[in-house]
Amino acid sequence: MSLRVKFYSALLLLLVVASFFHMQAVVIGVAIIIIAMPMERHVSAVKLIRLFAILIIPVVLGMFAGFSNNNYLILKDFYYFMLPVLFILAGILLACHLKIHEFLKVLVYAGLITSLLVTGISVYYIGVGSLTDPYSAHYAVGIVGTPGPPVALAILLLTKKFNIKLFSRFYFNLFVVVNAFGIYMCASRTYLIITLCFVMLLVADKLKRQWVLPVSFIVVVLVSFVPLDIFKPTQSSTSFIDKLLGSFNELSIGNYSTEEDINTKYRGYESFMALNQYMQGDTKDWIFGGLGKLVDLKTFLRLGEDTDYEFIPVLHNGWLYLLIKTGMLGIVTYAFVFIRLTVINWRKYANANGRPVIKLFAALSVGCILSLFLTNYIVTAFFNVEMSILMVTLGFSYLNFNHLLFMNEQRETAGHPSNQFAY
Repeated sequence: MSLRVKFYSALLLLLVVASFFHMQAVVIGVAIIIIAMPMERHVSAVKLIRLFAILIIPVVLGMFAGFSNNNYLILKDFYYFMLPVLFILAGILLACHLKIHEFLKVLVYAGLITSLLVTGISVYYIGVGSLTDPYSAHYAVGIVGTPGPPVALAILLLTKKFNIKLFSRFYFNLFVVVNAFGIYMCASRTYLIITLCFVMLLVADKLKRQWVLPVSFIVVVLVSFVPLDIFKPTQSSTSFIDKLLGSFNELSIGNYSTEEDINTKYRGYESFMALNQYMQGDTKDWIFGGLGKLVDLKTFLRLGEDTDYEFIPVLHNGWLYLLIKTGMLGIVTYAFVFIRLTVINWRKYANANGRPVIKLFAALSVGCILSLFLTNYIVTAFFNVEMSILMVTLGFSYLNFNHLLFMNEQRETAGHPSNQFAY
């Protein structure tokens, strides 16, 4: 392994580990280093971000629409909205420095490290009992994390599906077990959703009709917005199963009046207040939103350590955060960019005659987008450094997917490949 490969592999590992501890400055710094490092045809590679740069348009317009708001809050929103573009660009440029197998192996190792970290921290603070009740450690200690294990497991299973060998059989089985156990120890509903998104792709390409996945995705998103109150967790329970079943109740959107309902269904209450504020806005607010806006909760809530808030700058629901800050233009822009990518990649993934490596990157792209779309409803995934690994993987897959397609076209039309980047 050359020094260059070791350097960029170390940067990628550092980015994932730093995101596990939510060290935002380190994660952003690593991404900037990857982007800033000069290389041959650097400008050509950076140009590949132009599709995702469209995401900046509603942010700029939202900045103008909210020019009278607090300058610090405007800059804070701008920072969050730049995160997906920053991480995707970092992934695109990593594709110019690391070969396919090198990148995939690093992500598997990152999954192993984060699996060991979450297990070690749980056992250290709670004891061996955390191995049978991992959520207790999260509840008591407040363990942070990043979806390294779900992404690593997805890479292992998808490469196995397409007969792409990264490791020997022994290490493959070992890494599958460790990363699967890491997902279990994370005890995270968000990471479970991400895991299911990728597991679904293992069989989804067997479906005959190309529109099945996009339509199913849209249905899932629409259903997730429907208020549900069918499962109620045991009050004050720290059981992960109770928390899992209580997710429907917790996200149920409504104008709750009692202190108990507001606390147990805070995310649903927060979403209701945001939607209500949006509907009371004028035409400018509906279309462009306004960076720096605060959502009025109409009551004081303990949302930080020894701190009560009535007005909040950021929401758990990333789609409503996008709606409040950038208006309907922001929602439409994100839908256009990522649903378009999903459909394009899904067609190649569902193609039975496609090259395995192209289908691999198509699956990774679709899995990352589905994961980001669904978890954005819960933890503002697009604007959260915790999810940086998904956006970096999407950027890496985006470049390789398009480059491999371009190479195929060159072989078919000219009989020899081209060395130019494809878009």
